Amino acid sequence: MTDKTHLPEITTRPIQLTVTAMDPFVIEHELGRVPAGWLVIDCNHAVDVWRSGVMDSRKLELMANQDAEITLVLL
Repeated sequence: MTDKTHLPEITTRPIQLTVTAMDPFVIEHELGRVPAGWLVIDCNHAVDVWRSGVMDSRKLELMANQDAEITLVLL
């Protein structure tokens, strides 16, 4: 059986951020489209990151539940 599900491609270099718990942060990107999502690829301890606002062809607003140093990529 062949699964034809295609995952979105990683479209940015790793983005390193220091985030504060429950304080929204904005990533300004130059994708020219709405991101398909994001992946946290590294962090200094367990942290949840979610969209807390705008996600359009120029900006993505996220929030974390813990103070952390994270690295993420946009899809």
